[in-house]
Amino acid sequence: MHQHTEDELPALIIPAYNPDQRLVDVINELQQYSSAFAKLIIVNDGSESSAIFSTITNEPNLIILNHPENRGKGAALKTGLRWVQENLPDSCGAITADADGQHLPQDIIKVAKAFTQEPQALWLGCRDFKAKHIPFRSWLGNTFARYTFALGLRIKIPDTQTGLRGIPNAIFDELIKLPSNRYEFELDMLIIAKRRDLTFQSTTITTVYEPGNNSSHFKPLQDSIIIYKNFLKFSGVGIASAAIDYGLFALVYGFTGEILLALALARLVSGIFNFTLNRQWVFKPGGALVTDATKYAVLAAILVLCNYALTKGFTWVGISPFIGKPIAEIVVFLLSYGLQKKLVFR
Repeated sequence: MHQHTEDELPALIIPAYNPDQRLVDVINELQQYSSAFAKLIIVNDGSESSAIFSTITNEPNLIILNHPENRGKGAALKTGLRWVQENLPDSCGAITADADGQHLPQDIIKVAKAFTQEPQALWLGCRDFKAKHIPFRSWLGNTFARYTFALGLRIKIPDTQTGLRGIPNAIFDELIKLPSNRYEFELDMLIIAKRRDLTFQSTTITTVYEPGNNSSHFKPLQDSIIIYKNFLKFSGVGIASAAIDYGLFALVYGFTGEILLALALARLVSGIFNFTLNRQWVFKPGGALVTDATKYAVLAAILVLCNYALTKGFTWVGISPFIGKPIAEIVVFLLSYGLQKKLVFR
């Protein structure tokens, strides 16, 4: 069996904003397993006091990086990844863990050992959300994210929001270039891993919550809006486009009685509206305007045929097109989001 040298081992990155004694306790215990990591890296993300950090500066194998002001968890993780990339180029990747005591040292080591054996995969230390003591907001947030990722991106993992991860060095470049700096960074990481066809691996970890989860800097409403902003924007554009589309469909169908003609004209107008907003506001341009428009038009044509087939199918079973079309539109909407994101825009 290959014995990993120190340079090949993963580094451990812990982003920390106003940590307390629990960070010191975790570091002290992890020092017993220092041979599992190339380096232990703490990123002080603009904490109000450096007192806690001064108590651990003499620990062996420990690096402390500092942000002069708070920039967010994602920014802290990118700072750690950049340091590993520049100073440990032979490292197989990095383990990330939170500073608030929710990741026990034995679980951090568990993920590190699993990752070292298969460093080409993205490893996730997953909590058991079926346990009785899980706070409702955590259960709800993870359940919503899990089903959203499974439906929209075909990423099926038990815990999308875990901060305990093993990250292959193959995706360091893309992660460091991400514009996201807060909690959405960890969900963007899943999208990048999926795009690169990385294997998702998981191992169950102890679920630790303090009453009220006071140590967490996650703000459910604000950060959930940030995390899902693209999907929310796409949904808003989709609703407006659907309103235009349905209004024109009803108008043309009412005058002509032709389903295909009504669908085509309604989709042409709403499609121009949808394309413009999606390209400039929801996604970024995938290429030149003509290229994006051509790909979008081909996709739109395919989706019109799907919509027509579904709507026509409903009429065959006795359902009015005024009812069948909105049902078909929901199906086409879900297909459209995934295909536009993957094939049309970046």
